[in-house]
Amino acid sequence: MSDGDNLGAALAVLNEAERVHYDRLVATTALLADISFADILVLLPAGGDGRPDPGDTPGGDGAGPQFVVTAHSRPVTSQTVHPDDLLGRVVAGAERPLAALAASTAVSANGGAYLPDQQRWVQSLAVPVNFAGRTIAVLLREFPSTSDRVWGRLEKAYFGLFRRLAGMIADGAYPYAASPGDHDHPPRVGDGVILLDAYQRVEYLTPNAHSALRRLGINGDPTGRHLAQVGFEPRALRLTVAAGLPHTEEIERNGHSVVVRCLPLIQEETLTGVLMLVRDITELRRADRLLITKNAALSEVHHRVKNNLQTVSSLLSLQSRWLEGSEAKEALAESARRIRLMAAVHEILSEPDGETTPFESVVTSLSSLLRESLAPPNAPISIKVSGTVGPLPSEVMTTMAIVLNELVHNAVDHGFGGAAATVAEGREIAVRIGRAGGELQLSVSDNGRGMPDGQLQEGLGLTLVRTLIENDLGGSLRHRSAPNGTTVKITAPLATTDREAYRRNPEEPDDFWDDAQAWSDA
Repeated sequence: MSDGDNLGAALAVLNEAERVHYDRLVATTALLADISFADILVLLPAGGDGRPDPGDTPGGDGAGPQFVVTAHSRPVTSQTVHPDDLLGRVVAGAERPLAALAASTAVSANGGAYLPDQQRWVQSLAVPVNFAGRTIAVLLREFPSTSDRVWGRLEKAYFGLFRRLAGMIADGAYPYAASPGDHDHPPRVGDGVILLDAYQRVEYLTPNAHSALRRLGINGDPTGRHLAQVGFEPRALRLTVAAGLPHTEEIERNGHSVVVRCLPLIQEETLTGVLMLVRDITELRRADRLLITKNAALSEVHHRVKNNLQTVSSLLSLQSRWLEGSEAKEALAESARRIRLMAAVHEILSEPDGETTPFESVVTSLSSLLRESLAPPNAPISIKVSGTVGPLPSEVMTTMAIVLNELVHNAVDHGFGGAAATVAEGREIAVRIGRAGGELQLSVSDNGRGMPDGQLQEGLGLTLVRTLIENDLGGSLRHRSAPNGTTVKITAPLATTDREAYRRNPEEPDDFWDDAQAWSDA
């Protein structure tokens, strides 16, 4: 089986409660890797019902158990021992005898492991992941065998912390049953660590954690003292001590913002300490505030542009009433309609989440406006919109609004002989949008009478569309007409850096017209 099949088969044997516990463990493997300076592997038994046979221990008569690597996290605090991703790989018990021993005895096993592919030994610790009285997985910590390396105080503190968490994993107390108070910028081990004892006195803190406390106005060395004595007692710490569950809090003081996450350390159902992860997010919060200010200013700009465009549209409509020639009135009416559509786009963009509005929502709104303005009640036109694109830059969205107006207007005028023309029922215009390979695609098809290619190329509306697409967006326009309707398809690169190259060499996929016809038939 492939690695993906191995992974799926191993996970399938977990029941719902076991899968929740497993997923919570995997979500914390990055933390475990960082504090142990090692690669963390999570192994699930392969084959059968996924449970290791208690009698199938290393050195037995059988071939030994097999495992599937279902999670792999590398440390950011040290080098990795596994450059290749092991996810989905099947590992024999003979290759990882400590894992087989931990799985069969439900007790942690420490020692060495030989990696045949790298031809070297590594230090290994196998921890049984016990849950509801059963071993559902094995967690492996593997790091290089460097007996000559001298570990400092920080490394020793981290190793001791990992051993405590490993004991909680074997006892079924870690990962925690719940994790309230998650944060959008969660701290990691490298950001800062404060280790507290059972009485909330500081046993150890990293230099980064000390710097974060100083930014909050807490000076001096708090080691050996209760945090409350130095003026720092987060609400998250009180909740963690009271409930025995992790809590997260963001603290703002002296113009600085620090995130604190508290994790209880439990042994035999007794709180023995608290691990506090701290992260200074002052710059991130400053960037967030600048972004909020920018978005508010941008929304105000869109709002004012919308108001100005609506004023211009109203002036054009008033001016047309004083004209006598039908051609002049029609020209002003068409200009007013174009401006109203641009105003509609800016109205959408002026909303609080306007910049993230999906383009398909904008197209649907504009199609409704076009249907109401172009087709009288006695000659209705159906405009069907399909496809998804997602948010687009405001300048692209505005240009595409004008393009959509021109293409739909052309379909009404030329495909159906005008808005008020008397034709058979079932006048339909299909608008299809999509993304393909970093390109925006728009197709407008009608089921009208079609028109000669020469007439298509000579029309003012299509000339305007071609100019906007090629000059503003660096895209291309293709069209095809048949007795049963006309299809116009536009393709434009979404990335600004790709537009000049696209102008020089526009690509037309082999299935261009097959796609267009399929869109037309949709």
